[in-house]
Amino acid sequence: MLTKGYLILGWVLALQTAFLFFVGITAEEFPYFALTPMSLTVLSFCMHYLYPQFKQKDERMKVIREKGIFYSYFAILFYHLIFMTVLQFDMIHLTAMNLLNIMTSLIIMTVFISMVIMAKIY
Repeated sequence: MLTKGYLILGWVLALQTAFLFFVGITAEEFPYFALTPMSLTVLSFCMHYLYPQFKQKDERMKVIREKGIFYSYFAILFYHLIFMTVLQFDMIHLTAMNLLNIMTSLIIMTVFISMVIMAKIY
């Protein structure tokens, strides 16, 4: 029953994200503020897939969580390294708020997508 809730929430957030991207792009500016709802959409769809497995609280679920967080840690370090390099050499110009929107969405999506990948492997 809860898995359908995650699915419904995912579709609602997907529609909201599409609307925010549409509004931002028609204003001829990239909508950085729409990245966070996009990451929450990914989170909802990932939880729809993961909830039946996380509900069981067995050793497999612990391995999926540990491995997912482990690989996410290195991916997040890689994101920070890339952004520090790009910003240090003035390759792109981002405001602090836009950078925070990008990093927040990347971190949320990386953690949950890595857990889905680990659930497929284990």
